[in-house]
Amino acid sequence: GDPCGRPARSRASRGGVRRFLSWPLVGVIVATGAHADTTPEDCRRVGYSDRQAAAECYRGLLLDPSPAIQAEALWGLGDWQGANRAFRAAVSAAPGDADVRVRWARLHMDAHQDADAEDLFREALALDEGHIDAQVGLAEVAEGRFDVRAGAIANAVLERVPRHPGARFVLARGALTVGGVAKGRELVLPVVESDDPGARIEAMALLAAADHLEGEIPSPWTGRAVNETPYHGRVFETIAHFYVITRRYEEAVAMLERAVEVDPRLYSAHAALGTNLLRVNRFDEAQRHLARSFEGDPYDSEVVNTLRMLDSLHRFDLTEDTRLVLRTHRDETGALEGYVRRLVDDAIPGMGARYGHVVEEPVVIELYPHHDDFAVRTSGLPGLGILGATFGDVIAMDSPSARGIDDGFDWASALWHELAHVVTLNATDNLVSRWFSEGVSVLEEWRTGPSRSRSVPLEFVEAAQAGRMLPVEDLDGGFMRPETPGRVALSYVQAGLLCEYIEDTWGVAALARVLAAYADGADTPGAIRRGLELGPAELDARFEAHLDARFGQVDPEGFRANVQAAQRHLKEDDWSAAVETAREATGIYPDYVGPASAWPLLAQAEAGAGRMVEASAALTEYWRRGGRAPGTLRRLVEWLESEDRPAEALPVQRSLALVAPLVPEERRRLGDFLVEAGQYDDAILEYEAHLALRPHDRADAHYRLARAYRGADRLAAARRHVLYALEIAPRFRAALALLLEIEG
Repeated sequence: GDPCGRPARSRASRGGVRRFLSWPLVGVIVATGAHADTTPEDCRRVGYSDRQAAAECYRGLLLDPSPAIQAEALWGLGDWQGANRAFRAAVSAAPGDADVRVRWARLHMDAHQDADAEDLFREALALDEGHIDAQVGLAEVAEGRFDVRAGAIANAVLERVPRHPGARFVLARGALTVGGVAKGRELVLPVVESDDPGARIEAMALLAAADHLEGEIPSPWTGRAVNETPYHGRVFETIAHFYVITRRYEEAVAMLERAVEVDPRLYSAHAALGTNLLRVNRFDEAQRHLARSFEGDPYDSEVVNTLRMLDSLHRFDLTEDTRLVLRTHRDETGALEGYVRRLVDDAIPGMGARYGHVVEEPVVIELYPHHDDFAVRTSGLPGLGILGATFGDVIAMDSPSARGIDDGFDWASALWHELAHVVTLNATDNLVSRWFSEGVSVLEEWRTGPSRSRSVPLEFVEAAQAGRMLPVEDLDGGFMRPETPGRVALSYVQAGLLCEYIEDTWGVAALARVLAAYADGADTPGAIRRGLELGPAELDARFEAHLDARFGQVDPEGFRANVQAAQRHLKEDDWSAAVETAREATGIYPDYVGPASAWPLLAQAEAGAGRMVEASAALTEYWRRGGRAPGTLRRLVEWLESEDRPAEALPVQRSLALVAPLVPEERRRLGDFLVEAGQYDDAILEYEAHLALRPHDRADAHYRLARAYRGADRLAAARRHVLYALEIAPRFRAALALLLEIEG
């Protein structure tokens, strides 16, 4: 149930940290009855030193005739549903009072209802367009969503009230999120001398977080906050929040453990601790803290959803050894485990050698067949890509069944991307900047990954041509606080191309030097100077020239026009015109193998004209450039088979089985190709996966597996599976013949 009667919002929308104060409206909402000398503000201030006295103070206001005062008292006593009813009555009694709506909005924020809070703040502004506290509330809602508009709203407030603590805190949190520690300190230092204890404590918490981000530990501001209030757990919670933002989860856990130690009733800290214990693979402890949070705050939807997700893990298999800890749904383990192991065994040593780091701990990989479970597992992080997330040694991502390659999800490449994060995060103790870690991961997808597609989207080409690249010093902001909806996607590609440019110009050793600089605590300008011996501005200028040389002559509109023309000609069976326009499109941008790629259109047109060799060549080019649409690859395999070219069909079928590993027929076909090629060990992997996927003809599946075992000279296993086949189908002639061969 929702305390305010509306659907719950997750903690992700709040940025993960509750504030030390709900901004008071001192002198506006005051008691009018027997306790006219006491205000809710008085009770709130008492609460920083003595919660029991504050509760007595609030109880004294319950008999006040004003529903607004009753609402404040009920809220202070933790009765959110009662407070919500009282605020509704207060608004009905004074429909033109913007102050009451702002306070009601604050209740909604406390109850994880940011969308409803935003509506109420806007209602207050409709009544009083200059209402400062309503504007600050909107800024906080936006800041909690990592929305760049928060800064604009807060700056507008500071133009009118230069020392407003709420606006300063919004801007400071935004600055700290993207590494602007000096700016964050500058904003909050004046608030330390505020006469409001809540403002003072939050300022000290943010200053302590700034110290931690720069390695100044212990921070003197923590001690000063402790002297302000015995309930100082939120100081540690605030520090932990910024550790999470910078992906330093072990440090976040340590801070949150201190938070709940000094304030066991700080349920938001229990929730954050549980979430981050999951990120470092401490599931049992995580569940205990999440349950404790739910006991005290049953309205936090993120906690509820995470507990439900944990309850579903009994349906998962856990496979462990010295290199890998794998959690997969039991229906998918047999099909995915072999591929995951191969990817890990290829990626971790290879990338470790490229960047000079050996990953010593086993990699933890969790594959979720339901996207909602993955979303719950990774919620609360800014700029999060939708393919996967890495927490140090722990990778969580959708399994291939959650979405398909046709939805843009190449799960093997996504896993390769996350494995690169394992290397860069471990090599720097999680100190690497966001842009560089993402850039290396994208580069590794392109250079060493299973698909190796370098299909830069046309939207990026247009952005590069328009000069809309971010300076490298600001590129983290493209992930953390994007100013437009498409900026995150552009930032991934920009980071990957920048790392590619660095490697092509200075060699992979330069990337390793930049990574080592981050490991030593350098910021982005320092890491670039150390790794490349030039400044960020010069790198930006060189990279811009490189992008112009690479993409300046690409004509996106010409490409789109030719693709559309080819599609139109194909519908009309005008093969010659379709070939001409599709070939023109491939000439404009040959690397593009995303949706509406020209290569499959060219192949279809050539096939329609009866030129199958040319058709196969077009699809082969699509595949070599990283195109992985299953239907297109299936067509290519069939064409190559019909042309009696099994050696060329085999690697394409490998790609097809990898992008569609849960399709039984694709695993079986690959097994057949491998048997024919004499690659029996690889065939065993495919046939075992085929069998694990519960094909309709299980007798045939056992027979094929037995045949592969026989080819690998593993006779005991071959005999076992051929007997399984005969148990299902006693008159299966091929199986009987194979048994005689094995026994003979």
